[in-house]
Amino acid sequence: MTKKNQKPASPAVQAARQMMGTAGAPAGLDPENARGAAAWNPFGSPAANPGDGSTPEELVRRSNFWRDNYNPMRGLTIARLLALFEQAERGAQAEVQLLLRKAEKRFPVLKGFVEKLLSSIEELEGKVRIKEQLPEGATKAMAEQQRQFLQKRYDLLKNFKTSIAQLALADLRGYAVLQKHRYQDGVNDGAVEELYWIEPWCWCRDGFYGDFYYNENSYFGIGLGTCLSTLGEANRIGSVALPRGEFVIRESESPLYEIALIALVNWLMGRKDYSAFTEIFGLPNSVVIMPANIPPGKEAEYANAAERVARGTSGSLPAGSDVKFPSAAVRAESSPFTSFCEVQEKDVVLAGTGGELTMLSRPTGIGKGASEEHDSAWQKIAVNKAVRINEVLQRDFDAPELAAEFPGQPVCVYFALDIKDSVDVGALLDNVVKAESVGLQTDAGEISARTGLKLTRVGVPQAPTTGNPAAPGNLPVPGHQPHQPNPHHPAKPDDVATGLAAGAGDVPDQKHSPEHSAEFSSAPAAHCLPDGKAAPGITQANQ
Repeated sequence: MTKKNQKPASPAVQAARQMMGTAGAPAGLDPENARGAAAWNPFGSPAANPGDGSTPEELVRRSNFWRDNYNPMRGLTIARLLALFEQAERGAQAEVQLLLRKAEKRFPVLKGFVEKLLSSIEELEGKVRIKEQLPEGATKAMAEQQRQFLQKRYDLLKNFKTSIAQLALADLRGYAVLQKHRYQDGVNDGAVEELYWIEPWCWCRDGFYGDFYYNENSYFGIGLGTCLSTLGEANRIGSVALPRGEFVIRESESPLYEIALIALVNWLMGRKDYSAFTEIFGLPNSVVIMPANIPPGKEAEYANAAERVARGTSGSLPAGSDVKFPSAAVRAESSPFTSFCEVQEKDVVLAGTGGELTMLSRPTGIGKGASEEHDSAWQKIAVNKAVRINEVLQRDFDAPELAAEFPGQPVCVYFALDIKDSVDVGALLDNVVKAESVGLQTDAGEISARTGLKLTRVGVPQAPTTGNPAAPGNLPVPGHQPHQPNPHHPAKPDDVATGLAAGAGDVPDQKHSPEHSAEFSSAPAAHCLPDGKAAPGITQANQ
């Protein structure tokens, strides 16, 4: 049975149907609709395996080459840019997004900024975490169950990194729309298989804050007041055909593309003028000053020789001639063009990094220096972007998945991109040694887990603590004689302290002042000879 008010198929789709023999498609399955095409294909599941054939939509997209032949950068001026920006404010995004697509490929600083931003975000680590403060009525067991479920859902995504990158680029393009493609069978039936990115030039909006409409053919000029009448309700996100819960959408209130495209036009004009300048003044022009008193009849010969030299060819000049290069000073003044182009690049980087940076990289010099600070700034930028991406995923991915699996339960977990926990093993072990030296015991298991090294604690013999020879650890060592001071050379206080540090075994090796020696001398007789008598050196020091 044919649907009422169904829009007629486009000629391209009709031709695709004839090619695929789809004229007799089952009722209710429209090959022009993505869901219908996925549900019915006479050659098998579309794109499931190589060689299965193409759906009508794929054939239409392949035959729709007008976007590939259209170059929006031809005749690009500031006046035309302003007109495109005004269209975008009204929701007609197709043309400005196609222009931005070219700019991302051809504007070096913009391409470098995108690559640097994405590489910084890819270094972040995504995990599902349990909320520190659980909602009322929630338990730890409930939270752990939700965490395991949601983490598995993220692990099943085949294009997780790509999805995060597209969401991050919403700050440049103004928005990013990703559709949830789900597993159709097997143990993962119903789970999201990928977040499919739909090109931004295939969307328009009913005003700046209006609903998104799918503009498959990227028609220009469709925006405020024309989306519904031109594209229909079926192409609106939020309709029955395109439920809002099946999309992940991130929007940017103040996207970068306006600043970037204006800088691109200025940068192209600066490079064009710089090229013309180089063509004229790239090679030094010379002026030959002929000598005085040229012999009569030799004027033409002298003039030809001067012209050859002035044009840069080899030649000789008569004695008394001089050559001047008036354009040499002009060639040195090429900075207006390079500075002008650099200003455009700085504007893009400054706006894209939120004022953190004005250039994409800095020289390292000796050591790390400015380069390390630059990397720290990019890490801060990536974390700031990640906070906004987290909010989008928690709203459009976490909440629907948890509500479907745990109906009625409060949300106890959340997904977050954050800096990877990187441990400096050397610094950690240094801290462990310092802690042990002041009497604090550390846990070998925790240290092993944080360093990745398999560590075990071994017994350490303790130093003597009493003068009792029978006490454990106080047995005399065979052949060892305790230190006997020379009565003819009384020990100085510093010598006594040093001797204590060397012989006690439990006193750290450190420098001592006479005051420290007095402290050691007045201490109880913890350092005794095997016979229990105090060392003469200590008595000498006390005297």
